Amino acid sequence: MYDTDGTFVRLEEAPLESPQIEPTDIALLAAGVFRIFFASRVLLQSGVRTAITVKLSQSTVSFLRGRLKAGFSARSLKMTETAAKHMQNPGRYVPLQIQEKAIRYGRRMPDPKKKPGLFRYETEMYRLVENKQAKGTYYYKKYTLEVLVREKDLTISHFQYF
Repeated sequence: MYDTDGTFVRLEEAPLESPQIEPTDIALLAAGVFRIFFASRVLLQSGVRTAITVKLSQSTVSFLRGRLKAGFSARSLKMTETAAKHMQNPGRYVPLQIQEKAIRYGRRMPDPKKKPGLFRYETEMYRLVENKQAKGTYYYKKYTLEVLVREKDLTISHFQYF
């Protein structure tokens, strides 16, 4: 802040605070209400009484699941002993923040071995790899990251990228 003569008086900075209600939440809610309102109005006008089902795209489902899981972070993730040992291997290491993003926004599938409570999440990731032809240069290589999670207590039992 400066006084009327232009002399510096003091420095004040407003603290950063997260809003209670985010504008994207309001926009999503308004769009959903708008869509339901007009769909029900059309059904009532036509006189048809049927069950309404809406098929959402995979990206929309991932976005909504990510908003729903907004409360958990990489700190709340746990690992089994086997998965923790794999993290010690530099060739297999994947930061917990990236695994958390895979769980939050990745494609959710049932466990391939059909164990109850476990779910498999897949997403794309990039890793910096050295170029074999031109020594000293690097490029980003695309991989598919797979994370196997017990959702009840957010325990990662397996992860790999291929």
